[in-house]
Amino acid sequence: MSRQLRADHAVTKALAALQSLLAATGWPTVKELICNVEEALAAMANILITGANGFLGSRLAATMPVGSTVRLNGRDEMVERLVLVDHLVTDKAAGPDGAEWVEGDLGTLIAAQPGLFLSADAVFHLASATSGECEAELDLGINANLLAGVALGRCLASAAHRPLLVFSSTIAIYGGTPEAPLPPVVDDTTHPTPQNSYGSQKLMLEAFFADLSRRGLITARSLRLMTVSVRPGRPNGAASSFLSGMIREPLQGENTNVPVGPELQVVLNSPDGAVAGLRHAGAASDDVWGGPRGVNLPGISVTVGEMAAALAAVGGADVAARLSWERDETIERIVTSWPAEVASERAAGIGFAADKPFIEAVRDFAATVDGR
Repeated sequence: MSRQLRADHAVTKALAALQSLLAATGWPTVKELICNVEEALAAMANILITGANGFLGSRLAATMPVGSTVRLNGRDEMVERLVLVDHLVTDKAAGPDGAEWVEGDLGTLIAAQPGLFLSADAVFHLASATSGECEAELDLGINANLLAGVALGRCLASAAHRPLLVFSSTIAIYGGTPEAPLPPVVDDTTHPTPQNSYGSQKLMLEAFFADLSRRGLITARSLRLMTVSVRPGRPNGAASSFLSGMIREPLQGENTNVPVGPELQVVLNSPDGAVAGLRHAGAASDDVWGGPRGVNLPGISVTVGEMAAALAAVGGADVAARLSWERDETIERIVTSWPAEVASERAAGIGFAADKPFIEAVRDFAATVDGR
C-alpha cells in the first residue's frame, strides 16, 4: 500500500469515527472531541486469520464480518478490516461481508508482504499441515508448521503496537510411552511429551510465542484443541481423520473403515465448541488469561464404540452397518498415544464453556445432509 493510500485510509477512518461520535454525542468540546475520536479509533480492529479457507478458519471468519463487534483482550471492538489468508483460496467471493482474501504460502507472504501482518490488531493462526502429513514427511511439517509459525511470530513482534496472537495448538503435545505412560486424566500439571512430529512442532511454537509474550512484544494465547468431529468434506491427511469420517461417510450413504478398536477412548471438540473456544481465547483479558502458557480447551471424552452407537442412534442401524473395523497399525500407534481424558481447572477459571455431548454434534452434521 502506498504512502498516499495509507494516508487516505487514515483520514477516511478518522472521519467515519468523527461522524459516528457527533451523531451520538452532539457537539462536544474540542478536547472532548479529540479524546472521543482517539477512543473510537482505538476501538476499531483489524483482524487476520491464517488457514481461513479451512473448515475451522471459515467458520471462525463467519462470526466476525466487517462492521460487527468482536471482543478482544477484554474489550469490545468493531471489525474494521478482516483479512483471510490461505495457501489455496477456492472461492474469493466466499466468506463474510467485507472480507479480503489473500492467497499464497504463509512464509512467502510474510516475507513479501510483512505490512499485511504488521497492520493486524489480532491474528488467529490456524494454518497447519496435518498430523498424518507431518509424520509422513518431516520437512513438510517443519516448513509449513514450525518455520512459518516462527516467521509469523517474528513479524508480529516487530509491530509498533502489541498484536494479539491466538494460536490453534493441539492436544497432541501430550503423548505416552511404555516408560512414561500418560496419566488417566491429563490436567494442567501434566508435562507435555509429544510422540509425533505434529505435536512436537506445535509445542515448539507454543514455547516461542510464550517467550515473545514474556518480552512484551505480542500477547500470545495458545489454545490446545482436541480432535474436531464432525468435520464436513472429504478425508484429509490427519491421523484422526477417521473420527469424523466414521460419522460423515455413513450419513452420506458411503461405507468407511474404522482403523482402531471400539474400546479406544478419545477426546473431541464439536465444531461449535472449537470456534467458540478460539473466540473466547481472543476475548479474555490479560488479567483473566494470566501467563502465556497454553490452555487445554474443554472437550468430550468418548470411546470409538460410543461414537458408533451415537451414529446408530441418529442415523439408524442400516447407517451404522456401513462401518467396517479393520485396524491400521500406523494410525493406531499415533492416536493411542494421545490423551483419553482431559481436565483443565485453568480453562474453567478463564471462562471456557463445556462442550456439547457428542450425539449433539452428530445431530448437527446429520441436519446438513440432504436426502438422509
